[in-house]
Amino acid sequence: MIIDSHAHLYTYENIDEIISEAKESKVEAIVSISTDLESSELNVGISETYDNVFCSVGVHPCDIIKHKILDLDKIEKLSRSIKNKAIGEIGLDFFYSSNDKKDQFEFFDYQIDIAERVGLPFVVHARDSYPELVDYLSSRKIKSDFVVHCYTGDKTIAKKLLDLGSYISFTGIVTFKKASELRDVAEYIPNNKMMIETDSPYLSPHPNRGKTNYPKNLIYIAECISKVKKMDLEIFCSYLKRNTVKFYKL
Repeated sequence: MIIDSHAHLYTYENIDEIISEAKESKVEAIVSISTDLESSELNVGISETYDNVFCSVGVHPCDIIKHKILDLDKIEKLSRSIKNKAIGEIGLDFFYSSNDKKDQFEFFDYQIDIAERVGLPFVVHARDSYPELVDYLSSRKIKSDFVVHCYTGDKTIAKKLLDLGSYISFTGIVTFKKASELRDVAEYIPNNKMMIETDSPYLSPHPNRGKTNYPKNLIYIAECISKVKKMDLEIFCSYLKRNTVKFYKL
């Protein structure tokens, strides 16, 4: 049995079916990650409806344009829901625009403060920003556990993040034909610092690449990385489950 450490259940209309199919595919729990205030509110409601669904609340760096910094006070209130297990996804995304770097850092910093105040881990989104992320986290004494989700960086950055205490999470990208370098990174990550995720409905793994993704597809990611690590699938999945339970305190 495995846990999808990062999905976006609020994007689906047929959540009952999604969760049922996930269970049939040995995905016993799902953490539904938020990207803005609206999805945070939705996720709290969804998680309180289903026993095997948990959530995070937070504002994604690409969504800060829709928010004022004072909106994060509402995020903090939502974070105290009994089924909320993290702050996120939060971080730095310079792929689309680097003009709002100052605002991104402000929102990131404020939300880490929230995580530390309420005693929760945080989920990091980083795109075209790994060096800046490492520099920022290195300059700040991080008190909360954190995971860098959808990791696509190299071993050098991965080592720096691991040295800072980070968990590293892989998506279906690791299964793509041209992702051999990323598979090498996955092989390098210690078993006790790794998680996997679908990031559904995005990034569907091979052999379903290009289609809508679902939590039930998580097994393809586990199979891919276990082969790279030359590990028995069941043993590898036991590490993944243990790490996810520990990180989110499930």
